[in-house]
Amino acid sequence: MTKIVAVTNCPAGIAHTYMVAEKIKDEAEKRGYEVHVETQGASGVENKLTSKQISEADYVILALGKGMTDEDKARFSGKKVIEVPVSEALRTVPEIMDNLEKESTLFSSSKVKLGDKQEAVQTGFISHLMAGVSAALPFVIAGGLCMAIGSILVQLGMPAVAPKNGNIGTISWALNELGSLGFQFMVPIMGAYIAFSIGDKPAFAPAFICSFFANSPDLFGGKTGAGFIGAVILGLAIGYFVKWFKTVKVGKTFQSTMGFLVIPFVTLFVFGLITWFAVAPFAAWLMGVLLHFLNTIPPSMKIIGGFIVGA
Repeated sequence: MTKIVAVTNCPAGIAHTYMVAEKIKDEAEKRGYEVHVETQGASGVENKLTSKQISEADYVILALGKGMTDEDKARFSGKKVIEVPVSEALRTVPEIMDNLEKESTLFSSSKVKLGDKQEAVQTGFISHLMAGVSAALPFVIAGGLCMAIGSILVQLGMPAVAPKNGNIGTISWALNELGSLGFQFMVPIMGAYIAFSIGDKPAFAPAFICSFFANSPDLFGGKTGAGFIGAVILGLAIGYFVKWFKTVKVGKTFQSTMGFLVIPFVTLFVFGLITWFAVAPFAAWLMGVLLHFLNTIPPSMKIIGGFIVGA
């Protein structure tokens, strides 16, 4: 019996991830294949492939919309792999199954052949950016809902009173604070996951700290935070810096400490200073200009602009 393992993901992790997973399962069952599908969606990794399932698999299908880190992909080393964008996999699962032997290649490159085309894995700018957006979405949604419920409670007559003189405060105040924290951490999480998508674990902490710093005007003396612009700049810069840093040859003495000590520390030191002197002020200025521009747009033009952006 032919055995297949597959991994699916998409930028938002809500629709395509699970739709493609179901299509792969259905098609494999029709053909009498044994199949195991790991989904990397908004809820995290589900049905994670075991080392036994991977070792016994004849073929690996990677239907990716936000790429995959080198560390994650390394588990498929030596296996026959077909890699395809998740949007294309949604339309072509039967064709992929028909051409498993013909089109699969031993995992050794970031490109695999499907049909007559060479499809590059979506690990470019947009893919890394969407990895950050996908990670930030739960903070926006959960935080926004908490704030909305808090506002409703205020409207119903429960004022938002902060703790004082031994009192614990009201529920509406607590919900508003929780929601505010969600929005406060949204930007550094976005920057951290953009960097993580590029440079793996060593890039996560420096990007989170620097993005948080850049979005806190009281820390660097600015009038406004760097916002999403700062998170994108820092996430990409730190991610690619760490990716390069990991290629630097060091002695055996330092090899074991590079990933959790040397790279994070050096990266944080370098980009912390860069953030303080350059990125935070520039991104904050740019955010201020953008906000001023948006606030000066006539209401009628905002509606037209909304239709254009929505399209």
